[in-house]
Amino acid sequence: MRKINLRLLIICSVFIAGCTQDGQRGSVEDLALVSSVALDYVNDKEMWMTVSIPQPMGESPVLTEVYSVNTEMIQEGLVKISSEADKMIILNQLRTVLVNEEFAKSGKMTQVIEHFYRDSTVGNKVRIAVVKDRAEDILQADYPENEHLDAYLNDLFQPKLHNSFSPFTTIQEYMNTQTSPIYHTMVPFLEKKGKSLKITSIALFNNEKMVQTITNQESLLIQALKGLQKLSPIAVEFKESGQNQQLFLEQIKNKLKVKSNKDIESPELSISLEIEGVVVEYKGDRNLSKVEDNKKLEKEISKHIKKEIEDLLKKLQELKVDPVGFSENFRMYHKGKWTDELTEKIIETAEYKVDVEFKILNAGIIK
Repeated sequence: MRKINLRLLIICSVFIAGCTQDGQRGSVEDLALVSSVALDYVNDKEMWMTVSIPQPMGESPVLTEVYSVNTEMIQEGLVKISSEADKMIILNQLRTVLVNEEFAKSGKMTQVIEHFYRDSTVGNKVRIAVVKDRAEDILQADYPENEHLDAYLNDLFQPKLHNSFSPFTTIQEYMNTQTSPIYHTMVPFLEKKGKSLKITSIALFNNEKMVQTITNQESLLIQALKGLQKLSPIAVEFKESGQNQQLFLEQIKNKLKVKSNKDIESPELSISLEIEGVVVEYKGDRNLSKVEDNKKLEKEISKHIKKEIEDLLKKLQELKVDPVGFSENFRMYHKGKWTDELTEKIIETAEYKVDVEFKILNAGIIK
């Protein structure tokens, strides 16, 4: 009797397991995993939403299916796309959110990013980018050298040493800066160049609206002012005593010191950067095999970087934004609640004293 009961138990277990597997297989086949979402501005109420859905190899003639709908809300748009695709759209595998420039300047961007941020199925490491022209075109285009669109986008927004100029903003980082009284938001600015995609600049936000873009080189200076210790390679060009100087720097290390006078009424900041790097290539009138010429070039580079930082700080003051977070150097000494108004006051009235000391580690190709 015990043997019969045992056999029945085994048979039932196998049968139940088989049914469960079939049920799971069926439910997975009814799902569409969105990898990228693109949002284009229509008007104050509506947006054009496009999603890309990677397809399993061999199961579809295309690697990525793309759907677009006009909608007033994110969830409403997903329901419309589910109906069109005849599958349930889910965001568990979402990696990238693209927003076109007009949308970013409208002040509506934070509202939609917050929707993704509050969705428990969406990871906080989803990357955000602002797109020149139409965001939909990024997902609809073909990229011959990078056939799988979603893998291409995901790789494009992965931080690497050569692109450390970019903030590579995630949903969580975006919301952190949007809700912080100290920091202003930075987001990569993406453009389609021929049959490839390039991060051509960085978008700056004042509160919820994009106000301007800065160059990748200016963004690299911001990363240095934030204290990033390893900076991406950079080309430097300047004139000294009427002579053109061109060089390419790699293996750049940065050491930052910032000190405030703690006075909100007359704010002053002393900024000191110690930077060292390898001169991989140089075109100019200096003979870098000579110690004396090496020292002269170091002073010239220090002077050039100092001026670039001073010009950038002036530009940020005019835009009334502080992506570096300099106000933190005053907030930590302030008694009471820190407000957006206090940050604005620091930005508008701060006096900066910048000191840069550059050191050449060694020199490469000299022309």
